[in-house]
Amino acid sequence: MRLVDLNPLWLNRHLFVFWCPHCHKTLLSCKNAVMSRWEQCDLFAARFGYASVVPCKPEFAWVFADGARFETIDVTPSLDASASGHWHGHITAGEIRGGTQIGGAA
Repeated sequence: MRLVDLNPLWLNRHLFVFWCPHCHKTLLSCKNAVMSRWEQCDLFAARFGYASVVPCKPEFAWVFADGARFETIDVTPSLDASASGHWHGHITAGEIRGGTQIGGAA
């Protein structure tokens, strides 16, 4: 599956969201800068109101390689939303790779 198939959207230059590859009902987030939960939730609320978005750990930031193009982006390390029952896996060259989900198979 391609990241672009999950309707990714930049909320600012440091944070994007995309549909969970497993349930396709909840937005997952990913950021490349340390950002408080409040800062993240303010961005979510401004764009989506109170839609379900899984925020990132405030103290953590991923590395986005290959620029900001969803078609080719590499995100390291893995994204882990399993604590909220969602996908844990990799984005490599714009592809959703592997992954697990609490209560479900990869």
